[in-house]
Amino acid sequence: MKRLVSLLLGAAVLSGCQSNQNDEIQALKQEINELKSVQREVAVRVGLAELVRPDVLPLSKEGQWLGNKEAEIVILEYTDLHCPFCKKFQQDVFPELKAEFIDSGEVAFLARELPLSKVHPKAPYAAVLLRCAAQQDQYEPVREKLFELGANIVPDDIDTIISEFELDKEAYDSCRADKSVHQKVSDSILEAKTLGLESTPSFIVGRRDGNTLTDYKIIVGAGSVEQFSAAIKALR
Repeated sequence: MKRLVSLLLGAAVLSGCQSNQNDEIQALKQEINELKSVQREVAVRVGLAELVRPDVLPLSKEGQWLGNKEAEIVILEYTDLHCPFCKKFQQDVFPELKAEFIDSGEVAFLARELPLSKVHPKAPYAAVLLRCAAQQDQYEPVREKLFELGANIVPDDIDTIISEFELDKEAYDSCRADKSVHQKVSDSILEAKTLGLESTPSFIVGRRDGNTLTDYKIIVGAGSVEQFSAAIKALR
């Protein structure tokens, strides 16, 4: 009996030691994660976020989806409607990319905004105009129109857009004045900077894993169909 009690006490002590050790490991992991979080925050503030970019990126569901939303491979775009390189991508690369990979359902394309207001002061408002057009299912044609107008856009062009694409003027005007729409553009800019993206266009091509992107590759600039094709094929 004494021997049995001793064995039970010994097992309890070992179990307690194991439990304490697990607690210490978990506490250490939490401390490391907190340090990484602080490190990323500091890096973002000093413009070096790309140096501490995590291996797994959060996948925002906010933005304009094109193609099969459930596709395993995702291209996440950050664009500026007044950026000449973004316009070059839209005109020279996107049509073939869309036809080969997006329309087929293999790749989902998520468009987000990164208007560089210091060099393109009207770009944030152009982003709002596009979001409001998307609310009336006119995202793609209005996107092309806004790239065509570029930084030379004037107030009369808004009336032209409303007329040309048969938008509901009252709803469109209400959307343009909606502060929450402007905030979504600001949130997209902050998200891009948190990822260390400061040039446009910037693309993240990765594999969807739940609400994250893994095994991703970043393409900065207009790129080429060949570049995107290689990144996509590497994820198959």
